[in-house]
Amino acid sequence: AAPAPAGFGYGVQLHAPGGDQRAIDMARGMGFNWIKQQIEWKNYEGSKGAYNFGGLDGLVNQANAAGMNVLFSVVKAPDWARSPGSDRSVEGPPANPQDYADFVGAMAGHFRGRVKAYEIWNEQNLHYEWGNEPLSAGRYVQLLCSAYGAIKNADPGAIVLTGALTPTGVNDGARAIDDVTYLSQMFANGAGRCSNGVGAHPSGYNNPASARPGWNNPGEPQFKGHRSFYFRGTMEAYRAVMARAGQGGKKIWPTEFGWASVENMGAGPAGGYEYAGQNTEGEQAQWLVEAFNLARSWGWVGPMFVWNLNFAPVAGNADEKAAFGLLRSDWSTRPAYEALKSMPK
Repeated sequence: AAPAPAGFGYGVQLHAPGGDQRAIDMARGMGFNWIKQQIEWKNYEGSKGAYNFGGLDGLVNQANAAGMNVLFSVVKAPDWARSPGSDRSVEGPPANPQDYADFVGAMAGHFRGRVKAYEIWNEQNLHYEWGNEPLSAGRYVQLLCSAYGAIKNADPGAIVLTGALTPTGVNDGARAIDDVTYLSQMFANGAGRCSNGVGAHPSGYNNPASARPGWNNPGEPQFKGHRSFYFRGTMEAYRAVMARAGQGGKKIWPTEFGWASVENMGAGPAGGYEYAGQNTEGEQAQWLVEAFNLARSWGWVGPMFVWNLNFAPVAGNADEKAAFGLLRSDWSTRPAYEALKSMPK
C-alpha cells in the first residue's frame, strides 16, 4: 500500500479510565497507534477546582509506554457547573464555559506532552447531550473557544478537535439539529479559529463503508436514503461544508465509527439497533477495513477511532455497545479484530 498521508492514524475507543494493560495491549496488537477514552468531567472535578486526575495517569502512562497517542473526549458537566434550568435527567453543558475551560486547561497542564489531543464535547446537536436546553451552535462555539485557549495555554502542542456531531436528518431545533446544518453554523460562529481538526461520528448502520447515499439493499430497506445512514455520506458532506467555510486545510477525525453485529454474541439486537441483527461479523470486519482504506485514499482524514474495543468485557455481550465491539465479553477476538490487525497500515 502507498504510505498513509500525513496526519492519518489508526485508533480505537476503549473504556479503561483507571488503566487496563490488557486493553492497551489488544489495541497495540492490531498495529494501531491511537486510543480514545471518554472523560466524564463530573467524575474528576466534584467541586470547583478540586481536580483528581491521578486515576487517569495509569491509562495515559500505559498508552504512552506502548507508543500510542491518546485522545480524550471531555463531556458531562458536574451538577455544580450546570444551569439552574438544565434537565438533570440527561447530561448537559456548563452554565459558564469558563468552568469547562478551567477544567480542560488544568487537565492539559497535568498531561502536557502525554495526551496528544482533546475533543471538546460530544454530539452537541442532540437534546440529551445538551441538557434539554436550546440547541445552539453559537453557544457551543463559546465553549469550544474557551476550551481551545485554555488547552493551548497549558500545552501548546496539544490538538483540539470540535466535538463530533451525531448524524441525523432530524432538524426540529429541540430534539436535534441536522448535523450538516449545525456544522455550517459552527463555522459561521468562528469554530475554525478555535480548532485544529473536526470530530465526526460517521455511522454506517447496515450499509457498506463505500456506499453512497441512495445505495439500496431490497432485503434490508431500513436505514437507507438519507446521508446520515452512510459512513461516506457523512464524511463527504462534512468535507463540503468545510471547503465552503474555507476550512479545507483541516482534517476530519472520525472519533467514533463502526458497524454493529450481534452474530455469535448470544444476544439479540437492542431496541433501535435492529441493524445489528442484519450485519454479519464478516460484514462488520469487511466494512471497517473498507472505511480505513477509503479514508486513507481521500487524504483529508485524520486519525480514525473504531467504536469500540472492549465494551463487551466491560458491560457484557447483551449491551448495545458490545455489538459494535472488536472483542467478546471473555476478551476473545471477533473477526473484525483479526481483519484490522492484518490490514496493511
